[in-house]
Amino acid sequence: MRNFLHNKNSKILIITLVILTVMSVFSHNGSNIFSGAVNTVTKGLSTLTACAASSDKSKEELEKENEQLKKENAELREQLVDYLDAKEENAKLWKYYELKKENPSYDILPAGVLRRDANDDFYSFTLDKGSTDNVEKNDPVITENGLIGWVSDVELTTCRVRTILSPDTKASAIDKKTSDNGIISGNAEYCDDNLTCLTKIAENNKIKVGDIVVTSGTGGVYPKNLIIGKVKELKFNSYDTTRYAVVEPYEDIRTVTSAAIITDFDGKGEVKK
Repeated sequence: MRNFLHNKNSKILIITLVILTVMSVFSHNGSNIFSGAVNTVTKGLSTLTACAASSDKSKEELEKENEQLKKENAELREQLVDYLDAKEENAKLWKYYELKKENPSYDILPAGVLRRDANDDFYSFTLDKGSTDNVEKNDPVITENGLIGWVSDVELTTCRVRTILSPDTKASAIDKKTSDNGIISGNAEYCDDNLTCLTKIAENNKIKVGDIVVTSGTGGVYPKNLIIGKVKELKFNSYDTTRYAVVEPYEDIRTVTSAAIITDFDGKGEVKK
């Protein structure tokens, strides 16, 4: 009650109440309407004053309530973060739903790009999955748009990926339309343009610009029919007199922020002839 009496707004209410009470005395012989109005206002102010007095809280009580609200807000923020993480993970899984549906033997592990290797000219990167997630060296790495690389090194919780833009990549591949086969391997001349090469193709190949190139599945490292990209142009290597096709991946490998690792599939490790 003492806090109420020292409150500025409370003092105004009390003064107003006193004024109206005096007015009601002087209106005793006056209009009944005026008296009724004064009584109504006086009653309302009395009720408001009583509510104000009863709801007046100490500093300690307000501080306690404030701390409780802060705690509840922190809990809500944590729940929101968990929800967003789950939503992001579900979105990643949904990207590979059709691929998994068409290839039930695939074990597909979505992953996020932790960092890129600034010292690598062929856009290698590190994913946030490792041996504790059953990741192994040489596992294929894909996006929903096709093959982008392979696992070159594995740690407990991370793995390093070399991309198909790198000359270190040696992936057996085939022209989907003509069945001409070759080896996908990167080239320093093309990597900055997000291009790779189908090398070691036959002299009398029937490959055309626009043809789709996929994995052949013969090396036991990559499953069959993983999309790699489309033929952009055909070239002749004057150094070793061989022909090759410049291939444009369906994914911009230079900027990917998430991918997936195929940790198992039918025929893994089997060299087919």
